[in-house]
Amino acid sequence: MDISRRKFVGLSFAAAGSVAMGSFMTGCGSAGGEAAAEKTDVVIGLRSDGIDQYLVVEDEIKATGLNPSYVLFDDSVQPDVALAEGSIDCNWYQHEPYMQSYNAENGTEFVMIQPKTAAPLFAMYSSTHKSVDEIPDGATFGMCNDTTNQDRGLHLLESLGLISLPADVEVPSIYDITDDLNPRGFKFIEAEMQVLPQSMADVDAICLAAAHIVNAGMDASSYIAASDDAETYAVGFVVRPEDADAEWAKTLAEAVQCDDLATYFAEEKQGTMVPMWQ
Repeated sequence: MDISRRKFVGLSFAAAGSVAMGSFMTGCGSAGGEAAAEKTDVVIGLRSDGIDQYLVVEDEIKATGLNPSYVLFDDSVQPDVALAEGSIDCNWYQHEPYMQSYNAENGTEFVMIQPKTAAPLFAMYSSTHKSVDEIPDGATFGMCNDTTNQDRGLHLLESLGLISLPADVEVPSIYDITDDLNPRGFKFIEAEMQVLPQSMADVDAICLAAAHIVNAGMDASSYIAASDDAETYAVGFVVRPEDADAEWAKTLAEAVQCDDLATYFAEEKQGTMVPMWQ
């Protein structure tokens, strides 16, 4: 098997301070209008592609009595590094399997707060082939370079009958796909999920969360195959274990469940994120 590793992970991040109090927008979750007990200043870690989503719900968060600020990160690793170091109070970008994988690999004990926010569609896109049937032997697939989304992509390939997965590996990577599991000789490259769309012209197909296709200015509905496991990968707020039962964390998770965010997912994200409260 021919595997080329490509890393596009940026390690820079920029902080943005607290913003002024805004007016309460209607159609919010059950937390709206209630004063948040205990801690009120909350620093939220966001991936840079999640800032628009945050701005949609910022006023809803403030209406609870919390005073939010945010820090932006350019990749999917640094928000968890910052959470472990204590420079942020929570982050809002990842699903639970990713969090569990990070915990296992780094000795952290992060917890996802209930309720979760939204479930992301995961799909295969190609600028060369109009269907999976057109993908030739020896084709190259662009795969996410993080453990859980790469696993998710491999399971999508397996569900399409393109490869087999090893029975003795719980979370397989492309390095577990031996020749006997890959009789058609497919090749794989890895990249940070946010930049995979930029690699589409260089490969036969890419497998990633559909929201990143939207962020790249492409049509999310143009996928040639999609997974059926969205709810397993619902995104939510992640905190350190000592904050697992914190009132501010629960208030935060409930506050974002509002009509404005549901509309944003439907219109701006082209339905690639499904609200967990609807």
